[in-house]
Amino acid sequence: MRFEKGKSLKSLTTLGIGGKAADFVEVKNEREMEKLFRENKRRWRVIGSGSNIVAPDSGFHGLVIKIGIKAFGVKGKTVYAGAGSNLLDFIKKINRHGFRGMEKMAGIPGTVAGAIYGNAGAYGQEIKDNIFRVRIFDGEKIKWISKNKCKFGYRSSIFKKNKNWVIVGAEFSFAKGNPRELSKISKDIIKLREKKYKPGLLCPGSFFKNIIIKDLKSIVRKKLLSKIDNSKIMYGKAPAGYLLEEVGAKGMSSGNVRIAQHHGNLIYNAGGGKARDIRKLSRILKDRVSRKFGVRLEEEVQYL
Repeated sequence: MRFEKGKSLKSLTTLGIGGKAADFVEVKNEREMEKLFRENKRRWRVIGSGSNIVAPDSGFHGLVIKIGIKAFGVKGKTVYAGAGSNLLDFIKKINRHGFRGMEKMAGIPGTVAGAIYGNAGAYGQEIKDNIFRVRIFDGEKIKWISKNKCKFGYRSSIFKKNKNWVIVGAEFSFAKGNPRELSKISKDIIKLREKKYKPGLLCPGSFFKNIIIKDLKSIVRKKLLSKIDNSKIMYGKAPAGYLLEEVGAKGMSSGNVRIAQHHGNLIYNAGGGKARDIRKLSRILKDRVSRKFGVRLEEEVQYL
């Protein structure tokens, strides 16, 4: 393992925002991980590809650990993926093997572990749908935990509550499909995503979570449904982008952080952006949506 002092957090996140980490290290296998956590007593944070992270302008005064474990293996219909595996690369591999269930998630930025941490999903598919079990480091040892113990929900999991748990990898179980058809679906989805998220754009993907209609209190649900176009509801969710556009989010800015002209839930760094500007925009947008629709948006991104 090679430790680096003063590592730029801008270089570790897709938003390109943040100060410096006091120390940085990348671990590439389980042995390195166990050694690191045995010997390190400092404050720490784990990251993957940094695609869903807003890093502080003041930096992080501790150790930032990048998980670079990229193992891949297939046994029957069971597939193992290391935590640091790029999600799109993983999806392409299982498509070629004829495993279906994640082909519509192609183009979601990040790693396999990041997707598990936030139960990433798109177009009706979520990563939890095909997980069999997850391999973690619980602060003392590496072990497996069952899918049920992961407590997956909409963009949530037990890992968001147990910050001292580190995802090492996961086993998946898939149904069979046609490799060519699966690959075509993924390619088509990527083309759709690139219309919204231009290649090279400094952004985290969707900034806010969509609103799950059935989870709202009756009085809140009635108010929301009376104020929106019901044709906009998708997979039982009111898209955050639609709600944001209804309150004039498109084109807003704070400093060099902007909201796209074509999508209300796309916050990006136009160059030299600051985390404080992201937080300012987030507060304004949540207040506007709350006043108009009676619901409170929640960030999908994580603040480091």
